[in-house]
Amino acid sequence: METHDSAFAVLPAPPQILDADIAVLQLCDRTTNLLRMNQLNTVRDLVRLPARKLFALSRLGSNSLREIVESVDRKGLRLAD
Repeated sequence: METHDSAFAVLPAPPQILDADIAVLQLCDRTTNLLRMNQLNTVRDLVRLPARKLFALSRLGSNSLREIVESVDRKGLRLAD
């Protein structure tokens, strides 16, 4: 039986997308590096956090946050509430 982590997804997402490296989100290098510096290495790590916690990360500004939200949305996911 396949399980989905639908608590974080708009639609049930296949586990392989949630377990994928954040590189699949095709974020700019600066945003990717900031996420990695904060131990956010997989899509699952990222979507478990609400936008307000991401925004509180050092040096992550509103443009980077917008980029993350849009990229996650394109994958059919959303950040935690």
